[in-house]
Amino acid sequence: MDIRGLQYFIVAAERLNFTSAARECYITQTAMSLHIGKMEDELGFKLFTRNKKAVELTEAGKDFYKRARSVIEHYDRSVRCSANVALGMTGTINVTLPSCLEGFIFMDKLHLFHERYPQVDLNIIVKPHNELVASVKSGKADIAFGSPEDMELSPEFSVIKLREDPVVLLCSEGHRLAKQKKITSDMLLDQSIVMPGPDGMPQTYKSLQTIGFKPGFEKNAILHVANIDEFLLVVELGRGVGFLPNFIKKRISPETSGIVCIDCEFDGITPMMTTAAGFLRDNQNPVLANFIEILSGAEKAVH
Repeated sequence: MDIRGLQYFIVAAERLNFTSAARECYITQTAMSLHIGKMEDELGFKLFTRNKKAVELTEAGKDFYKRARSVIEHYDRSVRCSANVALGMTGTINVTLPSCLEGFIFMDKLHLFHERYPQVDLNIIVKPHNELVASVKSGKADIAFGSPEDMELSPEFSVIKLREDPVVLLCSEGHRLAKQKKITSDMLLDQSIVMPGPDGMPQTYKSLQTIGFKPGFEKNAILHVANIDEFLLVVELGRGVGFLPNFIKKRISPETSGIVCIDCEFDGITPMMTTAAGFLRDNQNPVLANFIEILSGAEKAVH
C-alpha cells in the first residue's frame, strides 16, 4: 500500500462508485476494483460492501477513510513544507559582517529579503575582518560582506561585487586637517593611521598604496584597533586619522560625533573601496541562492 493507493481509496470512498472514481483517478474501472480488492486483502478486512444497486463503506471502511484522509493531509503538508525548504522559502541563513556599517548600507536589501521570505531566519553576525573568511569556511556563516581582496585569496569562494565607494578620511573636528576640503597624499606624511581589525591591515587599506598614497603605511605610525567602534573613538580623540567608504557620511557628522569626513585625491585619483559578498561555491543551503539574488540583483560578479 502506498500514498497513491490511499488516494485511490479516498476517491472511491467519497464517490461510492468505482466507475466514477476510476475516471477521476485516470485508471480503468477494472484497475480500481482490483486495487480495492488487493487493499482489502492486505488490510485483512472489508472496506466496501457491493451489490448490484450500490457500493457502501463498511464500518471499518468508514473508520479507515477518516484515518486515510488524515494521513494524506499530513503527507500533503509535509510535501509543501519540504518543497519550501528545497526552494529556500523556509530555513536559516547566517550573514557575517565586519561592522554594523555594512548592515546599514545594505539594510534595504535585508528588509526586502525579510519581506519576501518571512519564514526564513536571517541571522546577522559581526566578526572582525580577519575572521570573515574563516567563519564562512567553517560553516558558521553562509555568506560574508567585506573586501573582495580578502575573499579572492580563497579559490573555493565565489565573490560578488556589490558596490564601490570613494574613500574619505576621518579625523577629529579639532584636527589640523579638519578644515581641508580635499586630502592629498602629501598631507599625510606625518599622520598616524588608525586601522580597524586586530590582525593587521585589511586588504582594502593595502590597495590605497597602489593608487597614489605615496607616503606608504610603513612610514606612518599604525594604530591597530579591534573593531569599528574603537576605530571611531580613537579618531574622535584625535590620536590618528583613518579611511572609510564615504557612505559613513550618512552616519557620522561633527554635530553628532565630533568626527569630520573629508574627500581624498591622491595624484589626481580618487581612491575607492569595494564592498563584496563572498560564499563557498559548494554551499548547499537553498536559502543562499534567494539571498544572493536579492543582494546582488544585476550587479557584477567578480569571479
